[in-house]
Amino acid sequence: MNRNVLCVDDEESILKGMHLHLSREFNLSTTTSADEGLKIFGEKGPFAVVVGDMRMPGMDGAEMLKQMKDIDPKVKSILLTGHADFEVGGADLLQSGQLFRILTKPCSPSKLKSTIETGIQNYNAPEEEPEQEVHYCFCKWELVAKYCTNQIFHSFCRNRLRLLATHDLPIR
Repeated sequence: MNRNVLCVDDEESILKGMHLHLSREFNLSTTTSADEGLKIFGEKGPFAVVVGDMRMPGMDGAEMLKQMKDIDPKVKSILLTGHADFEVGGADLLQSGQLFRILTKPCSPSKLKSTIETGIQNYNAPEEEPEQEVHYCFCKWELVAKYCTNQIFHSFCRNRLRLLATHDLPIR
């Protein structure tokens, strides 16, 4: 099970506290800048969870976590922020699925630990079976083809359905 966690915060004292409370339970890496965080993410990964502070010099935490998610879509991202920061960029990332959780500062060690543990469990959970995805796709195209009024697009949907039907997958 992957229990690798990367924490990025420009305040050394915060990182020391994280190390004190988290290093016994997780394979913890820490750094004080977003650029260094991206470097560690690429060199020492994969990480199950990345915790990033919103306000850091240079690149902010939201942008850093977005770039990490682009590199590894499976990683669970946790943004630590003050309430005002949530409105700046965190809300959009949370809604888009780029963030796993947003935690406000000050955050208790137990809350951070339990959130990281949930992220690790989520990261290591088995993925859906491919045939379920194909079944969902098949149903979606079937609905589009049935209710589409544009003749060219309707033809496209019907052809896509025929292509999907050629795969001998069970239909539920």
